[in-house]
Amino acid sequence: MTETTPGLVCIGNLTVDESVQPDGTRTQALGGDAVFAALAARLAGCRAGWLAPLGTDLPGALASRLETAGLSLDQPRRELPTVRNVVRYAADGSRSWSLVLGDDHFDRMSVYPADVPPAVLASRGLLVLAMSLRAQLTLTPWLRRNSTADVYLDLQEDYLAGHEAELLDLVGCCDVFLPSESEATHLAGVDDPVAAARHFAAMGARVVVVKLAERGCVVVEEGVVTQVPAEVAEPVDPTGAGDTFCGAFAAVHLATGDAVAAARAAVRIAALAVRGPGVTPLLDAVAAGVRT
Repeated sequence: MTETTPGLVCIGNLTVDESVQPDGTRTQALGGDAVFAALAARLAGCRAGWLAPLGTDLPGALASRLETAGLSLDQPRRELPTVRNVVRYAADGSRSWSLVLGDDHFDRMSVYPADVPPAVLASRGLLVLAMSLRAQLTLTPWLRRNSTADVYLDLQEDYLAGHEAELLDLVGCCDVFLPSESEATHLAGVDDPVAAARHFAAMGARVVVVKLAERGCVVVEEGVVTQVPAEVAEPVDPTGAGDTFCGAFAAVHLATGDAVAAARAAVRIAALAVRGPGVTPLLDAVAAGVRT
């Protein structure tokens, strides 16, 4: 990592994503939740690092752009190709993900305790992003036991069904829970995202933020509910907006302790992220020295 002890470390994956829009338009770009989140955190002014296994085929030009943006390539290495996704968007805004190389490959390219160096454990905040189910179930409680950092948790919507009890156990391992609306209502067994957020707060999460896509988010802290509207944006590629939100939120929340201010910053940076393919808008903004 570039810094010995980053303020925030975003833990997840680096991927190459092909998005398919409802009109059939296909766009391929560098992505990955750890990259979106770490760039967003840097745009929010945080000394953020990232942790994600790298495969054997990351193009040199993309690697250079990551390093220029402050994302060190001193990462765990796997003798495997980079994770590739095809993300298909429907006209109603819903999406489906296809792992080109399959679930086992995705799991092997996820972060496990053996990948975590001491500098990561010493950081002030750890954002655990969507990886394989097994990786999240293993890593999140291990981080809780082995670090005094604030733990921020985002899930993966594709593995909810049949694993509800295990995933609910993770809520007690985090300080801030950041589910999407579909994740929150499914796990809580309710239709109302506010009721779902209150349910998770009762399970031990200090702050719960339910992401509502183009409707913004709802923040629940100490029983107080705050609705934060989204920023107006014309999305070119919405892939990674949620990961961007999580990275920006964690960065501002760590700096200020103000969950509502963090949510407002997060919706602004998420609106920036969707204005181009993959992480390109965030990389361009970091290169230009933008702060939001």
